[in-house]
Amino acid sequence: MDRKSRTSRSASLEDTNEELSLWKQICSSLTKLENIQKETESVLNSINKIHLAVNFDEGISLNLSQRLKDYYQSGIELSSSEASSDIILPGTSVAAKQPKQKDKNEEWILAVVINFQADKNKYHVEDVDQDEFGQKQRYLLPPRNVIPVPDGRDIRHAPEIGAGNDVLALYPGTTCFYKATVILPPSKHAKNKDITYQVQFEDDNNELKDVQREHVLEMPKSK
Repeated sequence: MDRKSRTSRSASLEDTNEELSLWKQICSSLTKLENIQKETESVLNSINKIHLAVNFDEGISLNLSQRLKDYYQSGIELSSSEASSDIILPGTSVAAKQPKQKDKNEEWILAVVINFQADKNKYHVEDVDQDEFGQKQRYLLPPRNVIPVPDGRDIRHAPEIGAGNDVLALYPGTTCFYKATVILPPSKHAKNKDITYQVQFEDDNNELKDVQREHVLEMPKSK
């Protein structure tokens, strides 16, 4: 299997400015989510106050009934907003399936989310590696072709993928993900316990490779 090397190059001033822009987008998204949660809490408190103050067995006035209805509607809308904000944030590392191109196989690459375009229901992502012209390619992809890479700080709390399961794993020394089979999960790996998976990549001469835990993902379902 041909596995081209896609090692990252040093960051330029342009990269630094772009990282700053991504950070601002992340902060903005988190602020919006926090505001939604605060508004939701306020609506719930208002509903609870009415429920505590009113004896529903005796009936309620038309005015109070309308207020309750408005609160409930507001709560539903806020809940929907919070659910829709459950998207992959800008700056998040992901495995991204490149669009099919002429004379080139589809492959999963390591990329970074630029933004989510709600009107198109697609993610705008950027390849972490540069092409032969020194450019980082960008793609517009549907959610099914974008898989978040777990944060290395939190990965130990994530459930393991058991031996024998097919996975999408980052091939060592590259920025491409390929199909592999788990041989040893991190907890059973004597050499690098809790840190790496031992996997066997498809069409790789039966060689066993160690892959960082955060770079071993559940195999996406075919759609």
